[in-house]
Amino acid sequence: MIVENILDSAVISALQSDQLVVAKTDTIYGVLARAESKRAIERLYKIKQRSLDKSVIVLVTDINDIPGLAPHLQESYQELAKNQPTTIVVNVSPDFLPHIPHINGTLAFRVIPKSPLSELIQKVGYLAAPSANPPDKESANNITEAINYFHESASVYVDSGEIVDSKPSQIIRINDSGEIEFIRK
Repeated sequence: MIVENILDSAVISALQSDQLVVAKTDTIYGVLARAESKRAIERLYKIKQRSLDKSVIVLVTDINDIPGLAPHLQESYQELAKNQPTTIVVNVSPDFLPHIPHINGTLAFRVIPKSPLSELIQKVGYLAAPSANPPDKESANNITEAINYFHESASVYVDSGEIVDSKPSQIIRINDSGEIEFIRK
């Protein structure tokens, strides 16, 4: 099914039913799965042909949703995220979203600014959101490319038009003393 609105009832229903949705995030098209659902995450890894030694970015709507991020580190993250979508890798408890692979005890998070996507996250919960492409292929720049990659594996495709001059988020890690390491710029 193809829809044009990320808040369409079909999108919400699919995600709440542990199905996958392809939609534009704040950066590029991604495959969305409810992060709290083991079944949805298993489906996500299967259609992405993703190795369990690779994690996924978890989209949240508030800086306080990122576990264990001290206030001074929150400020550093927010400053960096003002100019470019920014994903932060943080240490998390093995009990936090345990069905998502934790790489060296970490998960990656990105705070989504107020938008229809953030409204969706508020309705269905945190979203795992890797790019919409199989391994060794370019990320889908439009819904037609995404459909050609995933066919019926995703229940709903949200057509937000062509992606032009967009790129994935920068990925950072901030150590306890506030030093920033850029993993991807």
